[in-house]
Amino acid sequence: MQEIIIKSDDFDLTSQVTKEEWVEILSDDSFMTNNYKYVLSIFYLEPNHKATCKYLAEKYHTSSNSLTSLIMNFSKAVISELNRFYFVDEHGNSKYWPVTMIGKNVTGGLFEWQLRNELVEAIDELDFINKAALNIGNLGELIELINQDIGDFKKEFLTVRKEMVGNKRLTNLSVLFKYDNESRNWAINEGGGTEIQYHISLENNVISYGLGFNSESVPRKDEKSPIDYIKPFIKAFVAIADRDDISRLRDKGFELDIDIKDLEHVGNGEYHLFGRKVNITDNKLPLIDYYSILNDLKGDLFKAYKQIFNLANEISNSEKPYEQGMDMTDKNSLMQEVGYLLLANKNLVLTGAPGTGKTYLAKQLAKSWNAEFELIQFHPSYDYTDFVEGLRPIQDENGQVGFELRDGSFKVFCKRALKYQTNQQLSNFDDVYKKLIEDISEEPLELKTRVKNNLFTIDVNTNGSLVARAKTKVQAPMTLSKEMIQIYLEAGKAMNWKPYLIPLCDYITENYDLRMANTSDENKKFIIILDEINRAEISKVFGELFFSIDPGYRGKDGKVTTQYANLQTEEDAFKDGFFIPDNVYIIGTMNDIDRSVETFDFAMRRRFAWKEIKAIDTLTMWEGYIDSWKDEAEQRLIALNTAIESVQGLNSAYHVGPAYFLKLTNYNGDFDKLWTYHLESLLFEYLRGCPDAEEQLLNLKDAYNLQLRLDDARNDR
Repeated sequence: MQEIIIKSDDFDLTSQVTKEEWVEILSDDSFMTNNYKYVLSIFYLEPNHKATCKYLAEKYHTSSNSLTSLIMNFSKAVISELNRFYFVDEHGNSKYWPVTMIGKNVTGGLFEWQLRNELVEAIDELDFINKAALNIGNLGELIELINQDIGDFKKEFLTVRKEMVGNKRLTNLSVLFKYDNESRNWAINEGGGTEIQYHISLENNVISYGLGFNSESVPRKDEKSPIDYIKPFIKAFVAIADRDDISRLRDKGFELDIDIKDLEHVGNGEYHLFGRKVNITDNKLPLIDYYSILNDLKGDLFKAYKQIFNLANEISNSEKPYEQGMDMTDKNSLMQEVGYLLLANKNLVLTGAPGTGKTYLAKQLAKSWNAEFELIQFHPSYDYTDFVEGLRPIQDENGQVGFELRDGSFKVFCKRALKYQTNQQLSNFDDVYKKLIEDISEEPLELKTRVKNNLFTIDVNTNGSLVARAKTKVQAPMTLSKEMIQIYLEAGKAMNWKPYLIPLCDYITENYDLRMANTSDENKKFIIILDEINRAEISKVFGELFFSIDPGYRGKDGKVTTQYANLQTEEDAFKDGFFIPDNVYIIGTMNDIDRSVETFDFAMRRRFAWKEIKAIDTLTMWEGYIDSWKDEAEQRLIALNTAIESVQGLNSAYHVGPAYFLKLTNYNGDFDKLWTYHLESLLFEYLRGCPDAEEQLLNLKDAYNLQLRLDDARNDR
């Protein structure tokens, strides 16, 4: 057998296969699998029969690695079939592709493949492309092919679905689509009756496939209606409709068969599809189209299916308090809308005029979810060291000033969320530690090491930290930080000073009432509220977390190396890289008119969902506070805001929010004092620089006092 050595830059070897041999190979149905026919077809149809695998992968909804593998497998099979030569590189490694292709390196580190001329001539002679199509007589035949060719994906799909549904066992592993009624022209995934569905149909020579939303009657074990079942999935789809995964499907030709606003109000007995259509002619389905269907089912469609299903589960869990009898007021409706946006996007900015209750709404949402939350006030001097981590000055035992790495507020918050996920959180550690410091400050603690029973003492240094001192001639202090103690008590990890740390922690456990946090709520969420988020320079505050906050990179997939990674201690939960746990949600608030710092660039904006909160949306914040003056307050607020919009240069961003009217409680309902002490100065700032500012301010005051309408005389001058 001839050995042909390929040099490192030799991509255009002499052909080893004649056209006649290619004709024989291509005509052998026992040799030419559908995979082989497919990969030859997509290269053949390109101009000059050449392309990069990356380009073809994007065009045909697959991966470049998959196409490379198909080329290699086909070429290897041809070499084996001919059995007269083989290729190796200069190091003796086997090579296969030169039997089928020539090629060259192109820009971007890519390789451009081109079918050999002899192979192209054989394809032309056989009319190979037109003949390499599947005969599809009916839907049953198509489904049988898909269930066969989809391979191991069946198990992956069913395993993921089992976990999301909460089933204890898998459904039928032999099929993806269940088809047991030949009178039907459609089929759905096994077990998907009341969920978002993998759907496929064949009618009038058109194949339709995608994600189905079914509100038709199906057999069920409880009293829930079809709409009750499908509603969370519809809400989830609507919430992520503008996300990248759905946009990629739209770019491939997927579309919803109904206006998305109408989908939100679907009625009983309806079925709607977010899908793609493929035409067939004379019962012939081109292999390229068939493989595009397979690749979509295994690829981007599956990603969207998982996102929608997971989000629907979260939506269902978040709605349980309402199902249990809470009043579905307008406030709760707004809260649910904001909740859906936050669940879908992980990051949300609430915008609106001053006083519209954005921060209040964020807090109420966190409370309704029973989430742990924290509020951070952003300001122009707030930076990375405050938010993530930074060096802070510290004085040692000898009075020398140095620096130590300290976590910022967001990193501390993320550590709490991570501890909850891993069931390693003490609920009262801060209180216990404070009591321990108080006790030892009064009288140093004497303990023994566990192995050698050597005596050592624990006292408190000038920085308020615990220090261990061995009872030896040289009593070198060993600082036992609060973090070291907490990590050992919660996770059992002792990285430094083990002989002293462990006895101390044993003493704490025996003498103080430590309590583990209740982490039984698997859906527990941690919400951090960034108030006035646009008043700090966002890119400098987040730093490299710009990557990690992207909803698609939560958890360890979004791990980044921070600026001070080389200073991390071994016991730090993020010593191998900082990431944002996937149970952490971010809500920012900002006033539309605050231009003191404007730092949201487009890339950062893309990582957040945005919701405007209007003054009229949050009037329910008055309930229980200004009930006696509520009706008049609403009239004045609406009249004033209408007048504000009539001023040239002002719009709804300059509205007065209902929070200002809560101050009526301070003045026993005196609206004049509310104007004089709060509203007048705000509106004057709005009008600063206007040539007729004083007259406009009088107009606004008249509107506030319900004395003028927009067409009154003063406005006509």
